[in-house]
Amino acid sequence: MKEKKENDLGSLRQQIDGIDAKILDLINHRLEIGKQVGDIKKVTGSKILDKSRESKVIKNLLEMNQGPATKELLQYIFNVIITATREIQRPRTVSFLGPQASYTHIAALRHFNHFGDFLEQPNLYEVFRQVDRNESHFGVVPIENSTEGAVNHTLDLFTEFSLNICAEHYERISHDLISLTGDPADVKTIISHPQPIAQCRTWIRNRFGNVKMIETSSSSKAAMMASEDKSIAAIASRQAAHLYGLLTIESKIEDQSGNITRFLVIGKDRPTPTGNDRTSIMFATPHLPGSLFKALEPIDRAGLNMLKLESRPKRHQNWSYYFFVDIAGHHTEDAVSQTIEEVRAHALSLKILGSYPVAEKLEANHD
Repeated sequence: MKEKKENDLGSLRQQIDGIDAKILDLINHRLEIGKQVGDIKKVTGSKILDKSRESKVIKNLLEMNQGPATKELLQYIFNVIITATREIQRPRTVSFLGPQASYTHIAALRHFNHFGDFLEQPNLYEVFRQVDRNESHFGVVPIENSTEGAVNHTLDLFTEFSLNICAEHYERISHDLISLTGDPADVKTIISHPQPIAQCRTWIRNRFGNVKMIETSSSSKAAMMASEDKSIAAIASRQAAHLYGLLTIESKIEDQSGNITRFLVIGKDRPTPTGNDRTSIMFATPHLPGSLFKALEPIDRAGLNMLKLESRPKRHQNWSYYFFVDIAGHHTEDAVSQTIEEVRAHALSLKILGSYPVAEKLEANHD
């Protein structure tokens, strides 16, 4: 009797598994159709939110229901499905460090093939914040430059927000000095983001050694300011010159050719393994001799390739640091997963920032 009951239970569970698979397929099918509806709404100018239509759908389902599902259960389930459908109809939104024509804006446009709504933000904190609050699907932030190294502010923001790294993007960077008149004799002040200023430091010293330097939140903000005052020159992109009606004093003023910046795409997606992935982790260690060595030793022992190591001071604790490490592989792979857990055992805290496909690196352009 007991054996028969166990067989019956197994059979029922198999039926449930089969039904769950069908439900999953139907939900995805419904979302796909909902996306097509959203595409039509975008063309016709219709609103994404249609409360009367949503209420009618729920009402019809309640009238068709013959139980045992309760009214409350059906309302909950289909409200979740309808909300998911509404979300999938929204255009993809991407926040970037603005204004327009910043290097981050250019990277965002190219990474997403100009598809989506691109929202400029006044600083990197707002890029993270917009994504964290679901105001944007993704954010694009600079993480390191081939000549100047890590963008520390971006690293610091990963300690404040629980967002995933979804992708990486490499962008070749070339700086122009631009102004309203294009005449170097008019230049009394040069402004830009700290990174472009640092990347052009020698050129500036040789050509404009006595000119005042001012740092801004982005190179495109510098171009905007230069468009309002002929005594200001901005270090910015050629696209910024076109957008703000500026003339080029000199092109390609970076001290080293082959200047490339790596950008990260942040969001809440978790990319699946591709076979060529990178995993980023962040951890803190005790302030004791050998603690960092012990934390990193499992990576070497596992034969994993450590692609990057950076440190940043903890803001509220002197002489303590966060360490940022990139390793080859996806965190769902056994070797990577086991290694991360061994690192965690030697750390005060550890956070997986994301596993994402390795982007094709750009070759240095030495023309």
